[in-house]
Amino acid sequence: MPNTWDSMALLQQWVRQRPWLAAGLAGVVGGVTGVAGSLVGIFGSTGIISSGSDESVDNHPLRCAVIEKLVDHPGLCYRELQRSLGAANGSLRHHLDVLQARQSITVVRVNGRTCYFAGSVNDVEVLGGPLSDPERAAARLEVGLSAAQRAVIDHIREHGIPRSQAALARELGRSKATVHSAIKVLRRRGIMKPNIIDIAEHLQ
Repeated sequence: MPNTWDSMALLQQWVRQRPWLAAGLAGVVGGVTGVAGSLVGIFGSTGIISSGSDESVDNHPLRCAVIEKLVDHPGLCYRELQRSLGAANGSLRHHLDVLQARQSITVVRVNGRTCYFAGSVNDVEVLGGPLSDPERAAARLEVGLSAAQRAVIDHIREHGIPRSQAALARELGRSKATVHSAIKVLRRRGIMKPNIIDIAEHLQ
């Protein structure tokens, strides 16, 4: 008759061969004293389940990816962040809530969009200074832009100052009204110069 250690070894082998069934069994017997503890220990040693959840920022891959992405690209709005990470909507929102609660990220509303920065409000620096007024400071950055506003900025960076708004509209394949509205918002936010169709000095 096999001893206790032999039985445990056989059970561990069985768990490794049938992880899908073993995980279900752990849930079924979770309320049984002794058996549940043994199963948790065995399953934990095989990497199938753990005896407790770990919510730390350091070892959750999606939260690590969020922080790394925001360090490289501060001010991404939610949809941009989701597309760049390829994350599911519900999962990403949950982990963003966790990071925000721990002050690992800062959330700022810019141009009607929710934008994210790595670090707490006291850690984030915009234009060489701390985010003492997050909305005002972030508004002067190229974050939370609409598609038309982004197209205007990208075109100026690539092709230089256009001859006129009408010429810019033709080159972008957009209406004059759309380009005029985009430039108006960009100027109001301080992203573009007030009297010339060019990007503000602090962004060049």
